[in-house]
Amino acid sequence: MSFKLKTILLFLGISLIPYALTMLLLGNSFRHEQYNAITQEMNTQLRLTAERINQHLSTLRSDMSFIAKSDMMNDIYTKDLDRRISNMLLAKKNDMKMEGDFYLVNEENTIIASSDFSSIAKKETRKPFFIVPIVSSFNQQQIGKLIVIYSLKNFKPFFSNSLQRHYYISHRDGTISLRPSVFEESLKVSRSLAVKPDLKLILEEDKAFAYRLLYKYEQWFILLLIAGAFFISAAAYYVATELIRPVITLSDTAKQITRTQDYTQQVAIDRDDEIGQLSDAFNTMISGIGHALGEITALNKEIEDTQREVVFTMGAIGESRSKETGNHVKRVAEYTKLLALHYGLNENEAEMLKQASPMHDIGKVAIPDAVLNKPGRFDEEERRIMDTHAALGYEMLKYSNKSLLMMAATVAYEHHEKWDGSGYPRGLSGENIHIYGRITALADVFDALGSDRVYKKAWNDESIFTLFREERGKHFDPALIDIFFDHLNDFLAIRNQLKDVEV
Repeated sequence: MSFKLKTILLFLGISLIPYALTMLLLGNSFRHEQYNAITQEMNTQLRLTAERINQHLSTLRSDMSFIAKSDMMNDIYTKDLDRRISNMLLAKKNDMKMEGDFYLVNEENTIIASSDFSSIAKKETRKPFFIVPIVSSFNQQQIGKLIVIYSLKNFKPFFSNSLQRHYYISHRDGTISLRPSVFEESLKVSRSLAVKPDLKLILEEDKAFAYRLLYKYEQWFILLLIAGAFFISAAAYYVATELIRPVITLSDTAKQITRTQDYTQQVAIDRDDEIGQLSDAFNTMISGIGHALGEITALNKEIEDTQREVVFTMGAIGESRSKETGNHVKRVAEYTKLLALHYGLNENEAEMLKQASPMHDIGKVAIPDAVLNKPGRFDEEERRIMDTHAALGYEMLKYSNKSLLMMAATVAYEHHEKWDGSGYPRGLSGENIHIYGRITALADVFDALGSDRVYKKAWNDESIFTLFREERGKHFDPALIDIFFDHLNDFLAIRNQLKDVEV
């Protein structure tokens, strides 16, 4: 982050942020208070409306109970009594100005009497709003039921609806009744009816209308916030550009030098104060750094060249102890780079592997000559001694923190491991063997089989290729075997170019 931007952010932090936080806290407090006031007023109105509806329903249920206990109900099956009861129920309906009907039904739900004369003698299948059993005063047995089919439209006179606020009914199953409209966003309060707990009375208000005062306040708040932010930002920008311009120039030049590595750049600040002295010191320092870096770069290149030469020479020493040609390590190096590139390693990593691979048998310098150069097959003890060269090579190289020698340590340690886990020294398998070891293993075996050794003659190509196909997925990584055969001509070209010269 630039010094200029930090200065602007500092001004914003010490002025705009506290101002904005204060305004936000006030706005949030105002919003919370308004919400509480609105919901409290809505809850009060809802409670009063629910009380009136509960009182209305309680009266309806009480009247039904009174009718059910009247003497007339004991003789409901008396001739012509159904008409008298129907007239009484119709009068009650008219008196209550109710939408719906009263029905007197027997035990088979057949309508005996009703405020709707046309329904008499029919079956009543609708869900009743209220049910009051009719019990005989003679034997206390239920002889019928008085039910009411009640329309929720009867609640409308209790609702004081407007365009911005309205009531509606929510049923226990989630269905909605009497909702006149749906607001995009709303505030809601609800209360279950005491007389009919399965019905919930909901009072809903349009949120935009409820928060109209708050929205006006927020508009002014945003304008003030933007104006304050603009003023403070302008002041911060002026300070950053005018008062600390020399410091910014120094910073920009330093970043430019870091990015381009061009140490010939100088900063031009013509001042007599401390800033001018700082710019002069900066220019002197940059010139010195440029000169020193040039020397360090040349020295590093010389060290890297020397390191590569030492690595190759040590590999060649290891091979010469076992009376193998120096060209063996050169060919293995070229094979490893070719395999690495086709496997997907980048150019730099492939080149490093080429430089490290000559060290794969460096551990042989610690193997006695009697074992190392034995012309025949090894016995069990000699094989055990010979197989230690991989671990010995690793022990020689593992303490270095140089990337090239670290890679060489891995190659020395794992180039005799096999894909199926039957190799040594650790019996690694599959991709647990480092790709450096897998690549060097194939390159080493290919060149070793095709070269004369004290213990064998060189194999012909067909025998080598047959072995490679048989050892795909056993000794060697299958992917590397496929690469080898896909680019076989390239490998043979390297072998011909670096073939051993007979003396």
